[in-house]
Amino acid sequence: MLSIGYGFMIGVFVSLIGGGGASLYLGVLTSQLGLATAVAVPTSLFVALPALFLGFLTQVRIHNVNFKLGNQLLLTAIPGILAGALLAKYITAMLYNRIVGVILLVMGIIVVVKALRPGKQQDVRQSGWIASLFGLLSGLMVGIGGLSGGATTTAAGLAILGLSALQAAGTATYVLWVMSAIGLAIHLITSTVDWSAGMGLMVGAIIGSIGTPLVLHRLNTERLNRWLMPFLGVIISYFGWRMLV
Repeated sequence: MLSIGYGFMIGVFVSLIGGGGASLYLGVLTSQLGLATAVAVPTSLFVALPALFLGFLTQVRIHNVNFKLGNQLLLTAIPGILAGALLAKYITAMLYNRIVGVILLVMGIIVVVKALRPGKQQDVRQSGWIASLFGLLSGLMVGIGGLSGGATTTAAGLAILGLSALQAAGTATYVLWVMSAIGLAIHLITSTVDWSAGMGLMVGAIIGSIGTPLVLHRLNTERLNRWLMPFLGVIISYFGWRMLV
């Protein structure tokens, strides 16, 4: 039951910001369930995939997914994942943390500034090349270090491109589901997955990822976005800072 509770909290958190739960899955799998990191990383993808998929379907139902922008990200994210997987053995964990930490810190600050000092809204129809850049960046991070960097970058990129916090989270769920499926397929070839571990974690995450967007959808969207967007930026900056210290 405890693992279901952990999974539920992670599912709620991921639904709120569109990502960032990978490190939490890893933490529970290693500290609570005793898995080695080499097994916990691919297992976390296995645990996250159903929750992301069902969360994605829920986000589609309440019209929070911008498929055009999401597909633009995926066009460059998929080759980015493959390139990242090839580069991973040449990049140390410390170097990866430094690079990603700086990127997330800067992106988080941009999201906060855009939320507190709203100017002219970004026209998402004219953001194709920017979306492609964020997609490539997210894909490289997923290929090298898993969802912990790529998920947060995806959500931040979508927010910077002009989507509301709820739309950014919903579209990120779609993008991350596709990237997770590809990442898991790659890990199945090169790594070991503990299929029986974390089933309670998976169940709780599914409940949280389905219920959260349905509850948020019933609230005042404009007011919600007013505090959720700065919260998203602060959380992204925090992830970046944690990777630097």
